[in-house]
Amino acid sequence: MHVFVLAVVLAALAADQRNPVSAVAQGPSDTTAVRAQDDTEAQRLFGQLMSPFCQGLTLAACPSPGADSLRRDIRERLSGGETPRSVVASYAADWGEQMLGAPPVRDWGAVLWLAPGVLLMLGAIGLTFWLRTQRRRVDAAGSADAAEAQGPGPLVDAFLQRRLEAELKEYDRIV
Repeated sequence: MHVFVLAVVLAALAADQRNPVSAVAQGPSDTTAVRAQDDTEAQRLFGQLMSPFCQGLTLAACPSPGADSLRRDIRERLSGGETPRSVVASYAADWGEQMLGAPPVRDWGAVLWLAPGVLLMLGAIGLTFWLRTQRRRVDAAGSADAAEAQGPGPLVDAFLQRRLEAELKEYDRIV
């Protein structure tokens, strides 16, 4: 792609050399910088706009002669001082919004652009809460295991304690 940009800049300089009046009227460094910037913007637009001649391809990838004429027109408009936004708007108006590589961000389009980010955020929040509850369960089970390892605590009810002692005596007599 850089080779292409360099070739366009060199071709533009060669065209300027053939027209000495324009070379004198504008400084050589100024025209080169402006043309390089216009060509960079043009390349960016070629990648954003879909080709009406090659289904599913951008203007940058379409080999059609019609796409060549659109690319030339975009370069001329940019070098004429038109902004990239107005170029895109005029092509969308002329050829329809299917010429845009991405849906416009308005109405439901804004919701569609924001939905994946919102869903990711909600998923991260849900995962965080779930992991915290799992950690609490593991901590609670660990503390119960530790208490069980220390031995039984004092029995609260005297009746249960007497019953346990009686059961143990009966067990010892059987064994």
